[in-house]
Amino acid sequence: MKIASIVVLLLAFTIPVTAAEKKAPARDQRGVNTAELRLLLNSFTALGEGHIERVLRGLELMAATEEARSGEWEQMKGMLARFAGSGIDAAVVWFALPDGSYYSVKKGLTGLNLRYRDYFPKLMAGREIVGDLVLSESTGRRSAIVAVPIKKDGRVIGALGTSLSVGDISRMIDKEMGLPSDLIFYALDKHGRTCLHRVSILLFAYPSDMGSKSLTKTVKEMLAEPEGTMTYDFYGERTVVFKKSALTGWVYAVGVVTGKPGRSGSDLPPILSDLAGEITAELNKTDKAVAGLAERLSKKDFKDSETRAMLGALCRSYPYAVDCAFVDVNGKMVLVGPKEYEKFEGSDISRQEQIVRLRKTKKPVLSNAFKSVEGHEAVDLQYPLFSSEGDFRGSVSMLIRPYLLLSDILTPVLRGMPVEAFVMQKDGMVLYDQDRDEVGRMLFTDPLYEPFPQLRAVGSIISREEAGAGSYEFKEKGTGKLVKKDAHWTTVGLHGTEWRLVVMHVRAGHSLSSGKATASQHTASYHDALRALAKDSELKKALAGNEIARIRNMFRDFYSDHGGLYSVQWIDSGGMNRYGYPEENSLINLDVKTLRTPSAKALLKALSNKKESTFERPLVEGKTGTFFMVPVYSGSDYLGMIYTIQLKE
Repeated sequence: MKIASIVVLLLAFTIPVTAAEKKAPARDQRGVNTAELRLLLNSFTALGEGHIERVLRGLELMAATEEARSGEWEQMKGMLARFAGSGIDAAVVWFALPDGSYYSVKKGLTGLNLRYRDYFPKLMAGREIVGDLVLSESTGRRSAIVAVPIKKDGRVIGALGTSLSVGDISRMIDKEMGLPSDLIFYALDKHGRTCLHRVSILLFAYPSDMGSKSLTKTVKEMLAEPEGTMTYDFYGERTVVFKKSALTGWVYAVGVVTGKPGRSGSDLPPILSDLAGEITAELNKTDKAVAGLAERLSKKDFKDSETRAMLGALCRSYPYAVDCAFVDVNGKMVLVGPKEYEKFEGSDISRQEQIVRLRKTKKPVLSNAFKSVEGHEAVDLQYPLFSSEGDFRGSVSMLIRPYLLLSDILTPVLRGMPVEAFVMQKDGMVLYDQDRDEVGRMLFTDPLYEPFPQLRAVGSIISREEAGAGSYEFKEKGTGKLVKKDAHWTTVGLHGTEWRLVVMHVRAGHSLSSGKATASQHTASYHDALRALAKDSELKKALAGNEIARIRNMFRDFYSDHGGLYSVQWIDSGGMNRYGYPEENSLINLDVKTLRTPSAKALLKALSNKKESTFERPLVEGKTGTFFMVPVYSGSDYLGMIYTIQLKE
């Protein structure tokens, strides 16, 4: 297709789209008018594919020129520069040599190499590349590759290509179509990864990992069919029409929300509910204490020394408190305790967001984290003061370091557990993480998270939704290796300020693919194999000596030989769960007697009975496990029990 034809096509599809700027398509009782949605889908597809096809045809024409076939950068760079400036909105226009080194219009010889890109061998084999997604080495931007081989005398001597920013294309389409905010549009590549979306942070994310089973099923069907209509639940029922492009293989979709928003994903893991309860209890306790002091101060005249003493006493009662202060009606810190913080008396904090909000509403507030005048990253809990006549007299403030508050609660509970946790504000600031280096970082802007689009995409859902589930890849603490994490979250907070509490579990081994059929088919063999392992003299020696390295090797072999297991673990005769494999699915050096988890009571009962036991219980990290426990003896010495867990689907 010639460029002129494409321009005409784009113009033709832009005309009906303009009418959509004023109102969404008319909807039937279910909320969907599929005929109008398909018109918009055609426009969306034409704009996206038309832009890519224009670039492809331009590259094909240039690849056939003498300049390109010379294989010399100096001869072709002027031509490529004119192409880059022709309005194609390419992030990079490049010429690559067969060894993978390449030149770009902006940088000349880049010093980078493409030979390890998945698409490059196909390109050097003479195939055109249209729409493969990459994180650009030159710019760091999320890009779609359009590239063509340069052939001379029947052999490939190089390639011309562009890295098209999918963010730029998405914004161009959004602007051209002028769709109202309640309409959904996106495109998926052949792997189910988001390649176009009006919300840029969702680019390169996998919708199938967003915690909605119905969305996961929908994505699978959309990738398998040429076109159709699908309804799925993702924080509300959504209906989309879709079709697959022959040019890129991308699936384009346009739709509407047809049902009320609701929480997507599975039930919250027990440990998440427990942690949320403990954080809420601590926040309420602190809130009650600050409110109590505000009430006492409201009923008396201020005396500097006495009030400072009361403020200092309040602050010292909470290890995560920086200082406590009386703030007057003008927003000045008049009195501050403890003594070491008296130097901040007179500080004007009237422009801080929480003070502005409190003076406007005359109600208690909890701020988001900010850099305080005392020099700490902290949150400020403020309670208003009123005279006996009801006049506003100022406020009592407690400045809190949220990491210390959260760490005192979360760190002891998570030690030895097969889960991790972090807490973030709705704006993406990390208030707590077990990796201290991540505290204070902004999830949506910090370079640390830039290479992990799925994490940012799930983070964007976490920021918008009070509770839910999703999956993402990130580096494992301590090893730096890339691991898949399943996340569940809920909300805690005070006075309208919300924190998202997120619990993550690292996926491990063949438990990823374990299912009901596999488990039921091999249950008997698991039981016999575990009984045999309990009688193994080498294992008995290892357990008796608490030789974790040997235990690990034997458990690892057992786990590897029995597909469908979630974990194999050992609880000693004293109730200490010493070890399990994989560690990501196990309790490690954890006293089960101290746990309030759903499985703890059943584990201890079986341990006390010293008999084989089978039961089902929810796992702390989510889902339900089927436990099978077998006692282990070395002579007359009771060494505890080894047990397996299988996931119940």
